Amino acid sequence: MTAFSAERRRLLKAALGLAPAAVLLAASGCAPAAAPATANDLRVPLAQLPEGQRVRLHMGDRPIEVVRTGDRIEARSLWCTHMGCEVTWEEQRSRYRCPCHDGEFDAQGLPVGGPPKRPLRRLEALVQGDAVVLRMPEAAS
Repeated sequence: MTAFSAERRRLLKAALGLAPAAVLLAASGCAPAAAPATANDLRVPLAQLPEGQRVRLHMGDRPIEVVRTGDRIEARSLWCTHMGCEVTWEEQRSRYRCPCHDGEFDAQGLPVGGPPKRPLRRLEALVQGDAVVLRMPEAAS
């Protein structure tokens, strides 16, 4: 066995040994804490998010939408993934529509018509007490 193979085997054993410990910690409620809030996060009181309604907000200059369904919070950017125009929700059609090139997205933000190929960007939504912290995920590289 080469030195490279031995080192690789040692690292794999170490990694596999950590997996059961992580499962046990998560099951016992000792999972790692969420990353601390940053200046770019948006904190919204849950009272401002009525059940089942689409609430339009701004995160800096970016229009976003938040929907609360029971304990579940969904948030997404309202910028079209094709050219960055702002999409609007059309209730009667249950679709987001981009006015720039007639792009369409379904209620989950998935593209269903026009030029957009990528879904509307989702935000992380972390409930903290009586508020939700919204965070734009890091851009994929």
